[in-house]
Amino acid sequence: MPISEQLRDRIEHFANLPTLPQVATRLMSIINNPLTSSSDVAFVVGQDLSLSAKVLRLANSAFYGIPRSITSINNAVVILGLKVINTMVLSLTVFDMFPDDKQTSALFDRKSFWLHSLSCGLIAKFLATRIRKVILFDPEEAFCAGLLHDIGKVVMEQYLHDDFHDALEHATINKIPIYQAENSTLGYSHTDIAEWLTTSWSLPSEIRLSLMYHHDPQRSVQSQDIISLCHLADWLCYKTGMVISGDYEAPELDENAMQLLKLLPEDIEAIKELLPVELEKTSIFYDVVRNK
Repeated sequence: MPISEQLRDRIEHFANLPTLPQVATRLMSIINNPLTSSSDVAFVVGQDLSLSAKVLRLANSAFYGIPRSITSINNAVVILGLKVINTMVLSLTVFDMFPDDKQTSALFDRKSFWLHSLSCGLIAKFLATRIRKVILFDPEEAFCAGLLHDIGKVVMEQYLHDDFHDALEHATINKIPIYQAENSTLGYSHTDIAEWLTTSWSLPSEIRLSLMYHHDPQRSVQSQDIISLCHLADWLCYKTGMVISGDYEAPELDENAMQLLKLLPEDIEAIKELLPVELEKTSIFYDVVRNK
C-alpha cells in the first residue's frame, strides 16, 4: 500500500532520511549513456578521494579476483567495466549510509542484515548468469537488486525502531514472515518504505521495482523477470541459512516466479555449494567501509 502522509511526517519529524551521495547519483545518471567513456566515470569517482581509495581496495580484493594489480581508478574502470564500478560505488555508499550499530539487537542484528543482503545479491547475480539462456539479465543489475531488496528494513530499524521491533516480535510469536507481520501490526511494510526512500535515488526502474515487489512479483505490471529473480534469491537465502535470524519464517514462494525463470533443482544445489565460497570474500565490504 502507498506510504501515508502521516507516516511521512512522522519519519521526517525524527530525522532527514539519507539521500545518495552526489558521486553515486551522478554515476548512475551517466553510466547508461552510450557516449560515456571510462575517463568520464573515473573523473566522477575521483571527485571523492575517500571513495576512490575504497574502490581501489575493493577492486584489488578476492571479491573481484583480478589477477593483476589495479593502481588507478581509470584502470579499475577499464578492467572491471562501467557497470561493475557502478555496482561497487552504490554498494559502498549504501553501506556507509547505514553502518552497523555498536549495540546489536537480538531481534535485528545489523551485520547479519547486511550479510543476508549481500547473499541475496550474490545469489541473484549467480542466477542471472546461469539462466541467461532463458532470459537476458544484466548480472550487475541483479546484484544491486538483491543487495538493496530489504533496504526498507534498515530504515525502519533506524527511524521507526519501536514499531519495527513490535513487528519483529509479532513475526516470531506468530511464526509468519516479517513483511506479513509488518502489514498486520503497522499497516505498511519495508517495501513501502523502500518505495518512498528511493524516490530521489535515481535507481533504474528494474531495481526500484524489485525493492517494491520482491515479496509479490505478480503485483507489478513491469519488470517481472528481475523482480521474480530477486524474489527467488531472497527465498533461497532462507533455504541456505543466510538470514537475519533463524527465528523468522521464510517469505512465501511464488511458484509463478519459479516457472517464469525455469529454475531447476540443480540450480539450487549449485547455489548451496557456491554461496559459502563467495561469502568468504564479502568480508572485504565490511573492512573497506569501516576503514574511513
